[in-house]
Amino acid sequence: MIRNYLKIAWRNMLHNKVYSALNIVGLAAGMAVALMIGLWVSEQYAYDRFWPNYGQLYHVKCNFTDPKDGTHTQDAVCIPLADVLRTTIPGIKRVAETDWVGYQVHNLKVGDKKFLLSGGMVNPDFLKIFQQPFVKGDPNSVFKDVYSVILDESTAKALFGDADPINKTVRVDNLHDVKVTGVFKDLPKTSSIQYSYLFPFSYKKLTEAWMKNAPTQWDNNSFEIWAELQPGVTQEQITPKIKDLFVKYHPNYKNVKGEVIMQPIKDAHLYSEYKNGKVAGGFIDYVRMFSVIGALVLLIACINFMNLSTARSEKRAREVGVRKAIGSQRSDLIYQFLTESLMITFAAFLFSILLVQLALEPFNAACHQIVL
Repeated sequence: MIRNYLKIAWRNMLHNKVYSALNIVGLAAGMAVALMIGLWVSEQYAYDRFWPNYGQLYHVKCNFTDPKDGTHTQDAVCIPLADVLRTTIPGIKRVAETDWVGYQVHNLKVGDKKFLLSGGMVNPDFLKIFQQPFVKGDPNSVFKDVYSVILDESTAKALFGDADPINKTVRVDNLHDVKVTGVFKDLPKTSSIQYSYLFPFSYKKLTEAWMKNAPTQWDNNSFEIWAELQPGVTQEQITPKIKDLFVKYHPNYKNVKGEVIMQPIKDAHLYSEYKNGKVAGGFIDYVRMFSVIGALVLLIACINFMNLSTARSEKRAREVGVRKAIGSQRSDLIYQFLTESLMITFAAFLFSILLVQLALEPFNAACHQIVL
């Protein structure tokens, strides 16, 4: 019986080519748009989910409240805060202070090859908090030497070709020579932190004179701090313990009240805007907007499909009458029309997959530009 339904449905599609083509193309276009938006939305929610133990990773921030300007949230914090978090707060497994990783740009030179790339300087525990896979070198010992650097695979290949980069020398900003001690895999595009190389934080202390007093300056908010909580420890448990650290250790912060907060790494990409010290949105607003647009486009395509089917029903009234006259049951007619609708829908779905494949590359390029 099912074979008979399929055969009749196929004949009807061939007999009404224009109607079938309109239905398939219209529905496929709606499906393709919804699929591409769905893929994009899925990618936005996937940001930073690839890090091992990502649920325990946090970005330490500060709220500063001024009687005149109100409360504002900043990523910039001071080095002494990292030491206090590391030594006095139970439940925190690791803490790493860094400069502005991904925003620092240095000139790396090997022979006649020169590249201006983004990277940063990090405490060694940064590599334990963000456990990117290494292809060369031991992540536990790559920063033993102050004048060392680790590169991602793309940068290592650009500088050294197919040669082994380990223990090779790189000239940094035409000022210092550093030794390559490790190579890590390129970070995926779904990382909110992007860097091509990393130096040890001790390199910054040694090469920049202003860093001499930074480890004791509570008012020198020029750094970033990242933390990993112990397994089973939640943000709600840690927040009361760290909230008043600025007040406790830096009570002379005149007229400005400081409050330490943490943001989960998994929320860093989508929830980047703060108002009055609380998360107030960010890129998530665009994700939600495009999700609604995708759903509406699919809904419109479905309504168009139903309208075309309804409009054609009058032309098929005679066919229904003949079928009933020769003994067809009501259920037989329902199954027949459902089979035709499912066949058209399936054909539209296959066509939408083809459209997505053709449009995916330029769509990804455009979305990448929007995110940047």
